[in-house]
Amino acid sequence: MKYKPLVSIVIPVYNGSNYMAEAIDSALSQTYDNIEVVVVNDGSKDDGRSDEIARSYGDKIRYFPKENGGSSSALNEGIKNMQGEWFSWLSHDDLYYKDKVQKQVEYLNSLLDSGIAQEDLWQNILFTACDYINGEGKCIKKSKSEAEKALSEKIASLSGNEYLICEPTKYNFYGCGCLVNKKAFDKVGAFDEKLRLINDLDMWYRLYAGHFRLHYMPEALTIGRIHKGQISRSIGFSYHNSEQDMLWQRSLGYLKENCKDNYEVFYLFGCNAFTKTRDKEGAEAFAIACEISPEKRAYLRSTKQKLQLKAKIRTFMKKVYMAIFMR
Repeated sequence: MKYKPLVSIVIPVYNGSNYMAEAIDSALSQTYDNIEVVVVNDGSKDDGRSDEIARSYGDKIRYFPKENGGSSSALNEGIKNMQGEWFSWLSHDDLYYKDKVQKQVEYLNSLLDSGIAQEDLWQNILFTACDYINGEGKCIKKSKSEAEKALSEKIASLSGNEYLICEPTKYNFYGCGCLVNKKAFDKVGAFDEKLRLINDLDMWYRLYAGHFRLHYMPEALTIGRIHKGQISRSIGFSYHNSEQDMLWQRSLGYLKENCKDNYEVFYLFGCNAFTKTRDKEGAEAFAIACEISPEKRAYLRSTKQKLQLKAKIRTFMKKVYMAIFMR
């Protein structure tokens, strides 16, 4: 590789003594050698266990303890103190495959080979596919290579970022699969410290709205851990809360402002909204789509009914799945 930038792996930790050593070890085991590992202890209240584990690594990592402020504040602290050119997020309960950073930097080099100037490379963001394990480390979901490849090709074919914004959950990628240039945060701002559940979705939206180019690598290079101690589970994940309200309404607002005559984006947004039981936004998007193409009125009405029925079935099945596999 001609381009070998310093990559900062930022690990925010809160009460992480159960899993954080595994996360740090997976970061230190990367085959790409130009990395730094930045661990931020977000005021853990576990009798000093997280602090002790972090300090046991000595100068293998850069360690920053701070008062508790939430995951966004810990990420922002890591970004503020990182010395690398590229930011790579690793939650304290997740893992990297050993070649995660290597393959992403290789991808950056392929972008340079395709004709992108190095001074413009920062305007590109990378995500990867992800496998999932439970609290005991047992695999509960493997990424499907053909589906991930199809998604990657779809993203590469999109004509503009409005298509990323109009399906908020389809293009919501696992945070630990990202590689983002530090300069991107200068343009779109830091992680929102008021958000507890969707700080990642909020950041991806701002990057999409900021016209950054998204590249999706279909190979699983990260391992997400789903367990009962996660904030999203302890609060109770739902598509209906003040943070989700903000996300869906802002996304629809962007489309109304920037895509006034584009039937497809309002149709896709409406479908995505109905699928996630956001019926209010779905109905508004379909109403706009109908104004753009009145001849589609009957089709939109039928589609709405089918999607709402599927959403009810999917919600029931998800509750069963969570009860069985996420105990």
